[in-house]
Amino acid sequence: MMRAFVLMLALAWALSATADIPRPDRDRERDRFAESVEFGPIQPLAPVAETVSREGAGRLPEGVIVETEVTRLAPIQRDRFVVTQTILDPARRLRGMEVHRPEGEGLDARPLSVTEGTVEIDGRQVPRRHYRWAVQALRPGELILRFARIEFDLVGLAQSRFAWIPVARRLEAAALPPHLPEYLPVTPVLTLQNEGVGPLTAGEPGAWRLRISGRGLSAEAVERMLAAQLVAPPGLRLEPPSIREVDPGGDDAELVSAWQVSIPLLPATEATADGRREAQLPALRLPYLRPGGDGDWPAELVFATVEPTTVTWQAPVAEQRLAQLRQALPWVLAGLIGLGLLWLAGGRLWRWWRARSAWRAAQARLLSAEGPAELRRRLRETLAALPRPIHPPQRERLVDRGAPAAFLTALAELDRLCFAGDAVESAERSFAGVRAGLAESLPARWFR
Repeated sequence: MMRAFVLMLALAWALSATADIPRPDRDRERDRFAESVEFGPIQPLAPVAETVSREGAGRLPEGVIVETEVTRLAPIQRDRFVVTQTILDPARRLRGMEVHRPEGEGLDARPLSVTEGTVEIDGRQVPRRHYRWAVQALRPGELILRFARIEFDLVGLAQSRFAWIPVARRLEAAALPPHLPEYLPVTPVLTLQNEGVGPLTAGEPGAWRLRISGRGLSAEAVERMLAAQLVAPPGLRLEPPSIREVDPGGDDAELVSAWQVSIPLLPATEATADGRREAQLPALRLPYLRPGGDGDWPAELVFATVEPTTVTWQAPVAEQRLAQLRQALPWVLAGLIGLGLLWLAGGRLWRWWRARSAWRAAQARLLSAEGPAELRRRLRETLAALPRPIHPPQRERLVDRGAPAAFLTALAELDRLCFAGDAVESAERSFAGVRAGLAESLPARWFR
């Protein structure tokens, strides 16, 4: 029994000594589903001074083309230029990729756009990915623009086995004159638009609005260029401007920065000695460096200008209302006087019409009397109902009131008919004449 156990141990030792046991591969990591490949470091190519290149280091998928373009190899310090990276995939094998912005010491790169589409090559539609950045040289001298490593993911492969580093570029940035301020923009054109001032009122705030746009233009540059020129004129206070970035628009909007400037204004409440309420806004001259025809040195120092503008403002609201009242007062008084005169004229016309109507009614009552007694009674009632009654109707009172002679004669004849008596026929003829005489000679002015 012991001999058999010893033989088994000896056999096991012999098998372990001769079996090929696999060792872990430090370059590969495996799990149940996939394996990952660890690439070693890629040695980039030496920088070149070429605007367009397809060179690079690393491993590209079959048929894939990576092309880089730098629009300016000798830029001016702080001037912006465009860098593009185009990836073509004729075999349509790419599933995805990881692309980062270029970088370099003394350089600033900002993304502009990423587009994906197709381009026709040899009659075929080839997928294309296009990356664009705005790059700015922050200091003069030799600068190296390095492109980031690109890793590709292929259809059908779980892990990336391809990486590429495009060739770097060697730039030579021209220095700006040392006496120029650092914030001075370098741009082909600096646009300064005066959007004007709205209606102003004394003692109430207003705003002067400007729009400034150009390449490499920052809010600090706008603020510092305006600060030295915003000198308040007499009668108008200028506050520090508020600056906000807006959409520049236009064809080259990707490289241009646009700023909306609002300068608060506060007009004085008191007018000048000659009664004017106006002031002249200061002229503005914003300097900038305009590169040469090819964007290279020498650059020209030019200015974007706004001419002086005269602004006026209204008096304070309370003073405006008082002035309006003063202007309207003569018209109000004239209107009141007119209303008073119209009232008086209307009253007089009313009284005249009422008196005339009463006079006509009195005449009609007298003419409708059928006998001397009734005529005498109606006459006495009419005279007693006058605005200034005549009662009793004695001759002396009638004379004092200006009774005409015809009226007095007709009244005396009426008394004779009432108390003396005549023949019937002659009495009727006399009564008709007396009645007509009294009605016709009855004074109309007694009824006023």
